[in-house]
Amino acid sequence: MSDAEEQDEATYVGTLELVAGDEVVAARGTLSGVMQPIDGAYHWTGRLEPADALTALATKVGRKPIGVRAPGGTEVTARLGERNPWGGYRVSGTGAPPVPLTR
Repeated sequence: MSDAEEQDEATYVGTLELVAGDEVVAARGTLSGVMQPIDGAYHWTGRLEPADALTALATKVGRKPIGVRAPGGTEVTARLGERNPWGGYRVSGTGAPPVPLTR
């Protein structure tokens, strides 16, 4: 078995809250993450489903850091990525993810 096969990604599917200043936008998304041995850090990334409020937030913040959390959870720092062909956005961060990820 290779190292790649042993590093199963953990996943989360559900609601997230994106925080930029005083603005909070709810978004549905899928997150996954894996520990990267090259830098020893946990990297997580995901796709957020299309929503008008999400597009407005992405236009406003650009590539600046935002907060991401589960509803009522602990906020972590992340960045929104590019818009995909279906109108959703990528989101990513390093360190603890905003929600528990399960295998």
